[in-house]
Amino acid sequence: MTLSNVLRKLRKYNKKNYYQLKFCIVFAVMLISSFISTVLNPAIQNVLPSGGDSRKMIYMIFAVAIIGCTIFTIYAARLFLRYRSRETGIFMALGAEKKQLSKALYGELVKISVSYSSIGIITGIVISYITLKIFQVFFPFGIGNPSLISIGGILVSVLFSFVVGISMLVLAVTFMKRTNIIDVLNEQRTNESVKYQLTKKYLIIGIICLISGILIAGVGIQVYSRLTKQTLGAWVNLFYLLSLFGLYRILMYAVAVHKRGRNPQKYYRNLISYGLLKFQGKSVVKNMLIVSLLIICSLFACLYSPTKYMSDWEIIEKNPVDFSLSYPLSADEIDKVDIDNLAEKHDVEIKDYWEVEFIRLLGSGVNRDNIDDEGNLIEKYEKEYVYYSFMDETTFNQITGENLKVADGTYFMIRKSSMYENQYNKYSDLDYVQNRFSRIEKELEYAGTAEHDGLVALTGFDNLARYVISDTDYATLKKDLPDDMIVKNILFNVNDLESSYAFARDLYKEYCNRASGDMLKMTAYDEHQEKLSLEENGYYGYGDQIFPNAEHPEEFCDWKYAPFFKILDINNGFISFGVFYMLFIYVSVICLAAVGIIGYTRSMTVAVKNKQVFIDVRKLGGNNQYLKKILADQIRRVYSLPTLVGCSVMVLWYTIMLWQNDGRIVLSEIKIVFVELALCAVIGLYQYIVYRISMKQGEKVVITDEGI
Repeated sequence: MTLSNVLRKLRKYNKKNYYQLKFCIVFAVMLISSFISTVLNPAIQNVLPSGGDSRKMIYMIFAVAIIGCTIFTIYAARLFLRYRSRETGIFMALGAEKKQLSKALYGELVKISVSYSSIGIITGIVISYITLKIFQVFFPFGIGNPSLISIGGILVSVLFSFVVGISMLVLAVTFMKRTNIIDVLNEQRTNESVKYQLTKKYLIIGIICLISGILIAGVGIQVYSRLTKQTLGAWVNLFYLLSLFGLYRILMYAVAVHKRGRNPQKYYRNLISYGLLKFQGKSVVKNMLIVSLLIICSLFACLYSPTKYMSDWEIIEKNPVDFSLSYPLSADEIDKVDIDNLAEKHDVEIKDYWEVEFIRLLGSGVNRDNIDDEGNLIEKYEKEYVYYSFMDETTFNQITGENLKVADGTYFMIRKSSMYENQYNKYSDLDYVQNRFSRIEKELEYAGTAEHDGLVALTGFDNLARYVISDTDYATLKKDLPDDMIVKNILFNVNDLESSYAFARDLYKEYCNRASGDMLKMTAYDEHQEKLSLEENGYYGYGDQIFPNAEHPEEFCDWKYAPFFKILDINNGFISFGVFYMLFIYVSVICLAAVGIIGYTRSMTVAVKNKQVFIDVRKLGGNNQYLKKILADQIRRVYSLPTLVGCSVMVLWYTIMLWQNDGRIVLSEIKIVFVELALCAVIGLYQYIVYRISMKQGEKVVITDEGI
């Protein structure tokens, strides 16, 4: 009988030892393939804002998914090699050449990798297509018709499969390089014990490092930047390594240090368990650290979309205006007659109708777009900066019901409740305006802010800023302004917002179709900045024409004159939330799968490596219940400690992140914290289920010879 035949029979006899490796390869490749095929599908690409933060976050979280999948396939491969170590050592002891064994092992791994990666890729593509089709049924206006195959998705999936295969081969080569037969035979029993005494000082330093890293990177850097107006760059995230170092010390102390304390009997009853933990402390802690980080990543993936959605939803709900649209008087746009006709068609009742005029004047400002060589924010005052919009105090008071008094020569900046000053944007930057057509100039003084969400255009800063000035100043500065420098802002409410969706879509379609060429500009477009850029280098990046999709208002468009229709924003926000959450849930599943595989692998490693200890304990009189108790003490810590630490760190860090965004915690953010706590409970339940599965399999190894 040849060596190949012997190995084939061994594979058939020990096929259960191959299941985990095959499952992990298929599962990892399937998740990556389905995720990237979904992201790169044209139907999703049309929904994701080009260059937006959400798109960047998705690709960042995808990188985490790749790391998570790679980690748990590597762990599965290591466990597989441990299973193979004994038979490899026996073959070497019987005289088999290492070259023959290496060739057989490499060939086997290549065959498994190629076969099951192919299954994973095909399964991932099918799952991606089915998922998108289901999503299209629930959100017919959300995404377009998905394509069955994404070339980019296939290429990335194949590349990931190649990386996984190479990683497995590298592990196999390292494994086969060992020349000592005894080392190979004892591969399953090697441990990384803690050989030095840990004190409370060790733990205290760990706690200080953990909290300091989070506070410095999460809060301190932001505060420093605001106070010094200095941008430090991405390198400041290295402070999180300090937290990682502290987390390692905390876990090491929890695993390796056990004292008699006030209940010495408990200590002595668990002496064997404590000794085993310390004996393999380093390897256990490394696993726990990875699991803790994966739990943190999983929670972040689950929380990002709800946080963004709940924050955006709260902003939308706070807006007292249901419909708002703006356009220059020079444009042949819809008016009240057109709106009334569409409202009658859809049986919608219009109420609280307002038409507001804003005059656009060139004003001063502070350019904060650049930093110097040392990272300091450059603040350059420019007397002629961008065009701003101004309304008179009487109109403002009529719309808002307030009694705002604006003295001549002063102004109030109109702000949303969610707006706040930071190092880049200030309310008081303006101090001078001019009407270039009548050549009237005027110095203005900041008098404060006036809050009204419905009168703010998009971000509300820079060229989108709107101000309230006195009636006298308004009349003076408006003189000789052409129609293209006067913006009409139509605002109105409806009697039943929920039933106005069809009306809103038709109104959006009509508004887009009638938009003039000078309206089709990017959000950051400004006539004065365009003039300066063209004179300086002949090109202005924000001057390109944009094309809003009149049929699909849910598609993101970087449009300066984008209207606000509350019902569309609510529905479209939910669609975007669904798309993003679907993608982020993939990442969460990947991370949790890695957590489960690593936890299960570590549990089986504990059982296999300590088999001889359990045999010796039985010889000393320990029964099966006592052996199970020792095993439970070992395996329980594999799950409980990293779950507790990962969830606690994430709750602390995410709460700090929510606070440091604007120095406050609003209602939507409080809700997110409760959502986070609920997710922690779900992860705890998941970990308990995997723990019970691991215990069941571990008992088979410890109590019987199964799995050895």
